Amino acid sequence: MTAAVACRVWWAGSGDHRPELDALLGPAEAVRRERYARAADRRRFSVSAALLRLAVARELGCAARDVPVVRECPDCALPHGRPRIEGQGPLHVSVSYAGEAVAVAVSRGAVVGLDAEAGPDAAEAPSGGPPTRRRLALERALRPEERAEVGAAPEEARPGMLVRWWTYKEAVLKATGDGLRVPPTDIGVSRRTGGARLTAYPGRPELLGDGTVLRDVGTPAGWLSPAAVASVAFLVDRGTRVDHVRGEDGRVLLDAAVHP
Repeated sequence: MTAAVACRVWWAGSGDHRPELDALLGPAEAVRRERYARAADRRRFSVSAALLRLAVARELGCAARDVPVVRECPDCALPHGRPRIEGQGPLHVSVSYAGEAVAVAVSRGAVVGLDAEAGPDAAEAPSGGPPTRRRLALERALRPEERAEVGAAPEEARPGMLVRWWTYKEAVLKATGDGLRVPPTDIGVSRRTGGARLTAYPGRPELLGDGTVLRDVGTPAGWLSPAAVASVAFLVDRGTRVDHVRGEDGRVLLDAAVHP
């Protein structure tokens, strides 16, 4: 029987913070929250941590405070690594920020990585002006073959492709857990055959081709957010089918937690 993967990506923003959400955080999350110097960053982290717990609780049928979230850093003892759900093998999560926006992916059946970024307009200079620092950074992340693929597209499509390629690479790096310990230029992505495919990853040939599924993520209807571009990467066994990736309004979960 072919294995299947389903994923929901829940969206919210720092403006959705309510003091009641802070009570949902675990002890380690509360400590991490207080390490942020800016109040805006503390609010955004509270929203992301609460949304993660609420989204997983919905899948497990338990209370948000009872969700066994573990955040282990591979390089130090501080609890600021990527989150995982202890003891729930088929259930995997990933969190991303884009400005004030927060996105939480909950996947059943495959390890998932999520990256959300501000839309392509943020990478563009006024007409006739020099390239922005962001656009130059996005271009430097491309491999030669990717640069040729993007360069072959119409000029008006290239800003969006640059951001999209970056989200693919970041999503893969989050799924593997390598983060920026692997340079983005060591990772290859192509859409020459239609859907996005991973074409290069150092030392991990099993990830190439059908070993990784890349999908674009939509946002809920009516969602107004600078996080206009988001992608997910699934690490799968050969033959695994990704059934759906749905963008959901996480404010529904947050509101229900505050006003049960």
